[in-house]
Amino acid sequence: MKTRATSLARCLLAALCWLIAGAGVAKAGSSLVSTVTLLDSDGDGIPNIVDPDVDNDGIPNGLDRNVDGGIAKSGPFRGHWVGDRMTNDNPLEKDIDGDGLLDDSLAELDIDGDGLADDSALELDIDGDHRADDSYNERDIDGDGLLDNSASEEDIDGDGLLDDDYDEDDIDGDGLDDDATNEHDIDGDGIVNGDDTDEDGDGKDNDQDDDVDGDGILNPLDPDYTDDPISP
Repeated sequence: MKTRATSLARCLLAALCWLIAGAGVAKAGSSLVSTVTLLDSDGDGIPNIVDPDVDNDGIPNGLDRNVDGGIAKSGPFRGHWVGDRMTNDNPLEKDIDGDGLLDDSLAELDIDGDGLADDSALELDIDGDHRADDSYNERDIDGDGLLDNSASEEDIDGDGLLDDDYDEDDIDGDGLDDDATNEHDIDGDGIVNGDDTDEDGDGKDNDQDDDVDGDGILNPLDPDYTDDPISP
């Protein structure tokens, strides 16, 4: 019996295939026709990109510590391990849900494949490593192998918006707007704003940043960009 989630996945698959087919028609007269390969780790006919249980191990993606690796419970690979053996929080795991989109790609908008968009207020664990995004010990929110306080990390919550984009109003994806009075760690790097030399995690030191708290309001027009308390 098909589960509701599986039925939804098949509907999404049909829509995806329709879009791909449409793109192919649009490019028919061009020599730059691209081929889209849809990965299906467990061989159940549902591509990983829309599969609610990528490895068919009976654990939904949102609860699975290794989304793209496990022992299949049914289908052509039943009883066999499919996918990789890297947990979601392994720094070497670059594609947590095995959908072919790298976790640090701006095109990857649901990193752990749980059906919740990375920028959704309901998504509290973007990389599916069982550590809440606003937890002190969560140092790589989007699970792309780059620490949140790394100068190379330009999209901390992996929602496709760069941290210094004026449209990015929740840099660490914890559901709190960057300018909220109870947002004490804007970039989610474990350092409270008052002690953080790069408060919004955009790679610019506060004294060189024209929007210190990353709320989209330039410092001269923002009355509260420097009033964050320093830890005792």
